[in-house]
Amino acid sequence: MIVFEWMADAPQISPTMTSAVVAHVNITLSKVAPPHVRTALGKISHRGRLSSMAREGASAAMLLRFKREIIEAARKVDRGIINVIANESWVELKILVPYDRYRHPEGLSDLCEQIEAENDGVMIPPFSIKWMWAKKVIKDHYQHGKLPHGVASVVFKIPNKAAGQKLLAEMWVAGNRFRVQPFIPNRVDTLCGRCSSWGHSEFRCPKMAAVCGICSVGHRTKSHKCEVVTCGAIGRVCPHTKMKCPNCGRAHPAEDARYQVKVEAVAIARGARQSAERMEDPNEMEMVIEAETSGTAPPMAV
Repeated sequence: MIVFEWMADAPQISPTMTSAVVAHVNITLSKVAPPHVRTALGKISHRGRLSSMAREGASAAMLLRFKREIIEAARKVDRGIINVIANESWVELKILVPYDRYRHPEGLSDLCEQIEAENDGVMIPPFSIKWMWAKKVIKDHYQHGKLPHGVASVVFKIPNKAAGQKLLAEMWVAGNRFRVQPFIPNRVDTLCGRCSSWGHSEFRCPKMAAVCGICSVGHRTKSHKCEVVTCGAIGRVCPHTKMKCPNCGRAHPAEDARYQVKVEAVAIARGARQSAERMEDPNEMEMVIEAETSGTAPPMAV
């Protein structure tokens, strides 16, 4: 997500102008950026701040490589805009929903709209909400009466940590209270934010001590800071960084795309996801869904 900033005495942009800003920005990006680097879903928060999501396949960092062009394009709509910054503190959540209610083609769009309407401060990027399992597998279970309790898992992202925490405490949809859980994938291509090892998330990290994925010192990667006063880079590699991978000891960060361990982990994960999409064994899928619903209260309080 990117957020636009205004001059101190400038009036906030009107809701009717949000589409114009996104349109002008994307026209400009089409001339200077790769095809996937575009914005989507301009929206004004309750504080009057205009934000725009990065389209699927892009990120705020990619957009801000063209910061000057984005600002110039936005100022064609509102001269009060003076800056654009990144705001990506994503929270990914999981809920169980009645499959029959949301199985139609626009079902997840309806669910997204309902969540936003009944929970203050929540904005869900359209591309970030999806069924947790392959749709054809869930549909097959539903048609054969093998979907436990008639519910299926939906995962979605919230680009606001505070709003995500509120949903964990209480979330309402269509007048009903839903149970929400953090969605923390634990795959071979998951890099732990605490120990910088591959194969698990921070939530399931077996180690107590933090290890930097950039220099291997005892702090989290996001806390890595360049000691050069004139630089002061935080959480990233800079020209002064003495890199040391905590997993192999070589001079590269743990998340280096060329790192063989990462390449192998991503390849394995892709193969596993493709296998899951092709999965047709109803007993295997039934066990997975049953595990999510057994021993829990219904997903909705009617």
